[in-house]
Amino acid sequence: MASWLRVCWSLSILAWVPVAFAQRPMGRRERVPAPIIDVHVHAARLADFGGGGAVCTSDRPISFPGVDPRQAITLDRVLDCPHPLHSARSDDAVREESLALVARYNMRAVTIGDLDVVARWRQAAPTRVIAALSFADLARTPAEFRRLFLAGEFAVFAEITAQYRGRLLSDSVYEPYFALAEELDIPVGVHLGQGPPGGAHLGGPPVGAYRAALTSPLQLESVLVRHPRLRLYVMHYGSPLVDDMIALLYSHPQVYVDVAQNDWGFPRPHFYAQLKRLVDAGFAARIIFGSDQMVWPQTITVALQTIEQAPFLSTKQKRAILYDNAARFLRLAAPE
Repeated sequence: MASWLRVCWSLSILAWVPVAFAQRPMGRRERVPAPIIDVHVHAARLADFGGGGAVCTSDRPISFPGVDPRQAITLDRVLDCPHPLHSARSDDAVREESLALVARYNMRAVTIGDLDVVARWRQAAPTRVIAALSFADLARTPAEFRRLFLAGEFAVFAEITAQYRGRLLSDSVYEPYFALAEELDIPVGVHLGQGPPGGAHLGGPPVGAYRAALTSPLQLESVLVRHPRLRLYVMHYGSPLVDDMIALLYSHPQVYVDVAQNDWGFPRPHFYAQLKRLVDAGFAARIIFGSDQMVWPQTITVALQTIEQAPFLSTKQKRAILYDNAARFLRLAAPE
């Protein structure tokens, strides 16, 4: 889940996940993976996550045991899964292993992080990285963001993590940034949903500011009414408040959702029930794929596997989630 800042989980090594293939001539006919867009990849440093750790993934059972309040609430006490695997060994390894998977699966990746870190990822894979920056910390003025956008330094506002700062997205401090995004037609990705398990005690920055009560996507309604031309996607689809998300999607047809981290960090039956609810409600054309890769590159593989194996999705719906919907939302030209 994006914004699982300073979180350690556990991950299992996975074999290559099959994705849909397309044929194209390149002197001779070769099998080339059909294109995929991942709208939620973090250009992260290990230091952002306490120096690294381990994650649980949905290819194995995941549970969230309770904690005796006399004990400290730590990640190893609130989360349980078999065969944990540690994060990548270094910041360079995070970048190299992630971009190797992005290339392997023929992806474009909306890549989120500090400007200098994203620039290194972009330099390493200029045709695959779509740079994204956040205004959640309010560290840059709208004028600075305007300059950076017009200079081509970023293309997406993401990930906006007001929930991790104890704020509503409708807070007036964010209004100038949403206005700028509407004016310049900058896509915006906002975090709404679960943080790490024990998030009110573990999540950050600042640690302890996360509030589950700030999950509802309906907080965005006033933003969307003020800015009807804003291109916005709700990361994690406001999980677990799927009914609120459906209400927002129904009332505001310009809104999309991503499935990032939910597609690998929760028990698969739980995620499938939520995804099916969105599909059954008629919104399959507005669901976009994301992995929320942080410092565990193989989560990209797990996330893809989860979508590919969804028993209730048709081949057409899988293609739409993995590529078509995001290409339409991001307004990528056909060759891209």
